[in-house]
Amino acid sequence: MTRLRTAAIRVAACSILLPGTVAAQYTITAENGDTVQFESTALRTMLDTARALYADLEEDPHVFYMTPVGYEGSRQMVSLEDPEASFPWNIVEVVNDSLADSRRLPANFREADRAYYNYVVQRMRVVRGTDPDVSCDSLLALEEEVVGSFIDGWILSRTLFGGPPFAPIDELVFARRAGLLRALLARRNDPQVGACAALWVEDNPERVAAYDAWRIEKFPLRGEVLGEDAEAPSPNPAEPGQEEPLPDPEGAAIGESGDRGDR
Repeated sequence: MTRLRTAAIRVAACSILLPGTVAAQYTITAENGDTVQFESTALRTMLDTARALYADLEEDPHVFYMTPVGYEGSRQMVSLEDPEASFPWNIVEVVNDSLADSRRLPANFREADRAYYNYVVQRMRVVRGTDPDVSCDSLLALEEEVVGSFIDGWILSRTLFGGPPFAPIDELVFARRAGLLRALLARRNDPQVGACAALWVEDNPERVAAYDAWRIEKFPLRGEVLGEDAEAPSPNPAEPGQEEPLPDPEGAAIGESGDRGDR
Protein backbone atom coordinates (compact mmCIF):
# COMPACT_ATOMS: atom_id res chain seq x y z
CA MET A 1 0.00 0.00 0.00
CA THR A 2 2.82 2.39 0.87
CA ARG A 3 4.57 1.60 -2.40
CA LEU A 4 1.37 2.23 -4.37
CA ARG A 5 0.84 5.55 -2.57
CA THR A 6 4.47 6.58 -3.23
CA ALA A 7 4.12 5.64 -6.90
CA ALA A 8 0.92 7.65 -7.17
CA ILE A 9 2.63 10.70 -5.66
CA ARG A 10 5.51 10.36 -8.13
CA VAL A 11 3.13 10.14 -11.10
CA ALA A 12 1.23 13.21 -9.88
CA ALA A 13 4.47 15.14 -9.43
CA CYS A 14 5.65 14.21 -12.93
CA SER A 15 2.33 15.29 -14.43
CA ILE A 16 2.75 18.72 -12.84
CA LEU A 17 6.27 19.09 -14.19
CA LEU A 18 5.48 17.99 -17.73
CA PRO A 19 4.99 21.10 -19.89
CA GLY A 20 1.64 21.43 -21.56
CA THR A 21 -0.10 18.87 -19.35
CA VAL A 22 -2.57 21.52 -18.23
CA ALA A 23 -2.37 24.53 -20.56
CA ALA A 24 -3.19 27.82 -18.91
CA GLN A 25 -5.61 30.12 -20.72
CA TYR A 26 -4.69 33.74 -21.43
CA THR A 27 -7.41 36.15 -22.50
CA ILE A 28 -7.57 39.33 -24.56
CA THR A 29 -10.78 41.29 -24.18
CA ALA A 30 -12.05 43.80 -26.74
CA GLU A 31 -13.93 46.97 -25.87
CA ASN A 32 -17.23 45.34 -26.83
CA GLY A 33 -16.60 42.47 -24.40
CA ASP A 34 -15.57 39.85 -26.97
CA THR A 35 -12.67 37.70 -25.87
CA VAL A 36 -10.05 35.55 -27.52
CA GLN A 37 -8.03 33.00 -25.58
CA PHE A 38 -4.57 31.56 -26.06
CA GLU A 39 -3.01 28.52 -24.45
CA SER A 40 0.35 28.82 -22.72
CA THR A 41 1.88 26.39 -25.20
CA ALA A 42 0.96 28.65 -28.13
CA LEU A 43 2.34 31.68 -26.30
CA ARG A 44 5.58 29.84 -25.61
CA THR A 45 5.96 29.24 -29.36
CA MET A 46 5.31 32.93 -30.06
CA LEU A 47 7.89 33.89 -27.43
CA ASP A 48 10.53 31.56 -28.86
CA THR A 49 9.93 32.99 -32.33
CA ALA A 50 10.18 36.56 -31.03
CA ARG A 51 13.52 35.75 -29.40
CA ALA A 52 14.85 34.24 -32.62
CA LEU A 53 13.76 37.25 -34.67
CA TYR A 54 15.34 39.64 -32.17
CA ALA A 55 18.59 37.68 -32.40
CA ASP A 56 18.49 38.27 -36.17
CA LEU A 57 17.85 41.97 -35.60
CA GLU A 58 21.01 42.14 -33.49
CA GLU A 59 23.28 39.85 -35.45
CA ASP A 60 22.36 39.91 -39.16
CA PRO A 61 25.49 41.27 -40.90
CA HIS A 62 23.57 42.11 -44.07
CA VAL A 63 20.92 44.41 -42.59
CA PHE A 64 21.26 47.41 -40.32
CA TYR A 65 18.18 47.88 -38.15
CA MET A 66 17.77 51.35 -36.70
CA THR A 67 15.97 51.07 -33.33
CA PRO A 68 15.22 53.54 -30.52
CA VAL A 69 18.56 52.65 -28.89
CA GLY A 70 20.35 55.97 -28.71
CA TYR A 71 17.35 57.70 -30.33
CA GLU A 72 14.88 57.77 -27.45
CA GLY A 73 13.65 61.19 -28.55
CA SER A 74 12.38 59.61 -31.76
CA ARG A 75 9.59 57.76 -29.93
CA GLN A 76 6.09 59.15 -30.29
CA MET A 77 2.84 58.85 -28.41
CA VAL A 78 -0.03 57.28 -30.33
CA SER A 79 -3.71 57.84 -29.59
CA LEU A 80 -7.12 56.58 -30.62
CA GLU A 81 -7.62 59.85 -32.51
CA ASP A 82 -4.84 58.78 -34.90
CA PRO A 83 -4.95 54.97 -35.00
CA GLU A 84 -3.00 54.80 -38.25
CA ALA A 85 0.08 55.97 -36.34
CA SER A 86 0.17 52.69 -34.40
CA PHE A 87 0.12 50.27 -37.32
CA PRO A 88 3.50 48.65 -38.04
CA TRP A 89 3.40 49.44 -41.74
CA ASN A 90 3.23 53.15 -40.86
CA ILE A 91 6.00 52.98 -38.25
CA VAL A 92 8.60 50.72 -39.85
CA GLU A 93 10.37 52.22 -42.85
CA VAL A 94 12.32 50.03 -45.24
CA VAL A 95 14.97 52.39 -46.55
CA ASN A 96 16.59 49.87 -48.88
CA ASP A 97 17.40 46.16 -48.94
CA SER A 98 19.99 46.53 -46.19
CA LEU A 99 18.58 49.30 -43.98
CA ALA A 100 15.35 49.44 -41.99
CA ASP A 101 14.25 52.21 -39.63
CA SER A 102 12.06 51.35 -36.65
CA ARG A 103 13.04 54.23 -34.36
CA ARG A 104 9.55 55.76 -34.15
CA LEU A 105 8.10 53.09 -31.89
CA PRO A 106 5.12 54.14 -29.74
CA ALA A 107 6.17 55.64 -26.43
CA ASN A 108 2.99 54.68 -24.59
CA PHE A 109 3.12 50.89 -24.89
CA ARG A 110 6.72 49.80 -24.83
CA GLU A 111 5.69 46.26 -23.93
CA ALA A 112 4.78 45.96 -27.64
CA ASP A 113 8.29 46.68 -28.92
CA ARG A 114 8.78 42.97 -29.62
CA ALA A 115 5.80 43.11 -31.99
CA TYR A 116 7.41 45.85 -34.08
CA TYR A 117 10.75 44.06 -34.04
CA ASN A 118 9.01 40.90 -35.26
CA TYR A 119 7.52 42.92 -38.08
CA VAL A 120 10.67 44.70 -39.21
CA VAL A 121 12.76 41.52 -39.40
CA GLN A 122 10.06 39.60 -41.27
CA ARG A 123 9.48 42.54 -43.61
CA MET A 124 13.16 42.70 -44.48
CA ARG A 125 13.15 38.97 -45.18
CA VAL A 126 10.39 39.58 -47.72
CA VAL A 127 12.24 42.54 -49.25
CA ARG A 128 15.47 40.58 -49.58
CA GLY A 129 14.07 37.20 -50.55
CA THR A 130 11.01 37.75 -52.72
CA ASP A 131 10.58 38.59 -56.40
CA PRO A 132 9.07 42.10 -56.46
CA ASP A 133 6.96 41.16 -59.51
CA VAL A 134 4.73 38.64 -57.72
CA SER A 135 0.96 38.77 -58.17
CA CYS A 136 -1.22 40.95 -55.96
CA ASP A 137 -2.62 37.90 -54.20
CA SER A 138 0.89 36.67 -53.43
CA LEU A 139 1.98 40.10 -52.25
CA LEU A 140 -1.00 40.35 -49.90
CA ALA A 141 -0.39 36.83 -48.64
CA LEU A 142 3.21 37.72 -47.81
CA GLU A 143 2.17 40.89 -46.00
CA GLU A 144 -0.49 38.92 -44.15
CA GLU A 145 2.25 36.62 -42.82
CA VAL A 146 4.47 39.55 -41.82
CA VAL A 147 1.61 41.32 -40.04
CA GLY A 148 0.74 37.99 -38.43
CA SER A 149 4.17 38.01 -36.83
CA PHE A 150 3.46 41.50 -35.50
CA ILE A 151 0.12 40.26 -34.13
CA ASP A 152 1.90 37.43 -32.30
CA GLY A 153 4.19 39.96 -30.66
CA TRP A 154 1.22 42.12 -29.67
CA ILE A 155 -0.50 39.08 -28.15
CA LEU A 156 2.60 38.47 -26.03
CA SER A 157 2.59 42.05 -24.82
CA ARG A 158 -1.11 41.91 -23.91
CA THR A 159 -1.13 38.50 -22.25
CA LEU A 160 2.27 37.90 -20.70
CA PHE A 161 3.80 41.32 -20.17
CA GLY A 162 0.96 43.50 -18.94
CA GLY A 163 0.68 45.71 -21.99
CA PRO A 164 -2.36 48.02 -22.11
CA PRO A 165 -5.23 47.46 -24.55
CA PHE A 166 -5.28 49.57 -27.68
CA ALA A 167 -8.35 49.03 -29.86
CA PRO A 168 -6.79 49.64 -33.30
CA ILE A 169 -4.15 46.96 -32.75
CA ASP A 170 -6.46 44.66 -30.81
CA GLU A 171 -8.61 44.76 -33.94
CA LEU A 172 -5.79 43.04 -35.84
CA VAL A 173 -5.89 40.13 -33.38
CA PHE A 174 -9.64 39.66 -33.71
CA ALA A 175 -9.64 40.20 -37.50
CA ARG A 176 -7.10 37.42 -37.96
CA ARG A 177 -9.17 35.12 -35.77
CA ALA A 178 -12.23 35.97 -37.92
CA GLY A 179 -10.36 35.29 -41.18
CA LEU A 180 -10.55 38.95 -42.22
CA LEU A 181 -6.96 40.09 -41.90
CA ARG A 182 -6.30 40.33 -45.65
CA ALA A 183 -9.42 42.41 -46.17
CA LEU A 184 -8.32 44.67 -43.31
CA LEU A 185 -4.89 45.19 -44.89
CA ALA A 186 -6.44 46.07 -48.24
CA ARG A 187 -9.02 48.34 -46.65
CA ARG A 188 -6.37 50.13 -44.60
CA ASN A 189 -4.26 50.69 -47.74
CA ASP A 190 -1.17 49.10 -46.24
CA PRO A 191 1.57 50.85 -48.26
CA GLN A 192 3.63 47.66 -48.32
CA VAL A 193 1.19 46.23 -50.87
CA GLY A 194 0.93 49.44 -52.89
CA ALA A 195 -1.67 49.55 -55.64
CA CYS A 196 -2.55 45.93 -54.95
CA ALA A 197 -4.69 47.08 -52.03
CA ALA A 198 -7.14 48.95 -54.28
CA LEU A 199 -7.10 46.16 -56.87
CA TRP A 200 -7.86 43.55 -54.23
CA VAL A 201 -10.78 45.62 -52.94
CA GLU A 202 -12.20 45.82 -56.48
CA ASP A 203 -11.77 42.08 -57.07
CA ASN A 204 -13.17 40.96 -53.69
CA PRO A 205 -16.18 43.16 -52.89
CA GLU A 206 -17.92 40.48 -50.84
CA ARG A 207 -14.91 39.96 -48.56
CA VAL A 208 -14.47 43.69 -48.15
CA ALA A 209 -18.17 44.06 -47.31
CA ALA A 210 -17.85 41.25 -44.76
CA TYR A 211 -14.91 43.03 -43.12
CA ASP A 212 -16.70 46.39 -43.11
CA ALA A 213 -19.77 44.89 -41.43
CA TRP A 214 -17.64 43.00 -38.92
CA ARG A 215 -15.57 46.07 -38.03
CA ILE A 216 -18.60 48.32 -37.52
CA GLU A 217 -20.06 45.71 -35.17
CA LYS A 218 -16.87 44.81 -33.29
CA PHE A 219 -14.60 47.87 -33.52
CA PRO A 220 -16.80 50.85 -34.47
CA LEU A 221 -15.45 54.32 -34.85
CA ARG A 222 -16.92 56.94 -32.55
CA GLY A 223 -19.39 58.40 -35.03
CA GLU A 224 -20.61 55.00 -36.23
CA VAL A 225 -22.26 54.08 -32.92
CA LEU A 226 -22.11 57.06 -30.61
CA GLY A 227 -23.38 60.49 -31.44
CA GLU A 228 -20.69 63.06 -31.88
CA ASP A 229 -21.66 64.61 -28.53
CA ALA A 230 -22.03 61.33 -26.69
CA GLU A 231 -19.67 60.38 -23.95
CA ALA A 232 -16.87 58.01 -24.79
CA PRO A 233 -17.10 54.49 -23.32
CA SER A 234 -15.48 53.94 -19.95
CA PRO A 235 -12.06 52.25 -19.88
CA ASN A 236 -11.95 48.47 -20.09
CA PRO A 237 -12.22 46.62 -16.78
CA ALA A 238 -9.46 44.27 -15.80
CA GLU A 239 -9.37 41.27 -18.08
CA PRO A 240 -10.85 38.11 -16.61
CA GLY A 241 -8.96 34.88 -16.39
CA GLN A 242 -5.52 36.47 -16.54
CA GLU A 243 -2.79 34.10 -15.43
CA GLU A 244 0.61 34.84 -13.98
CA PRO A 245 3.28 35.27 -16.71
CA LEU A 246 5.01 32.14 -17.88
CA PRO A 247 8.41 31.58 -16.28
CA ASP A 248 11.22 32.44 -18.65
CA PRO A 249 13.68 29.56 -18.97
CA GLU A 250 16.46 32.09 -19.39
CA GLY A 251 15.55 33.86 -16.18
CA ALA A 252 13.89 36.97 -17.63
CA ALA A 253 11.29 38.00 -20.12
CA ILE A 254 12.26 39.84 -23.27
CA GLY A 255 13.71 43.12 -22.04
CA GLU A 256 12.48 46.61 -22.44
CA SER A 257 13.02 48.28 -25.76
CA GLY A 258 16.59 49.31 -26.25
CA ASP A 259 18.06 46.42 -24.23
CA ARG A 260 20.40 45.20 -26.93
CA GLY A 261 21.46 42.29 -24.78
CA ASP A 262 17.96 40.78 -25.04
CA ARG A 263 17.75 37.52 -26.87
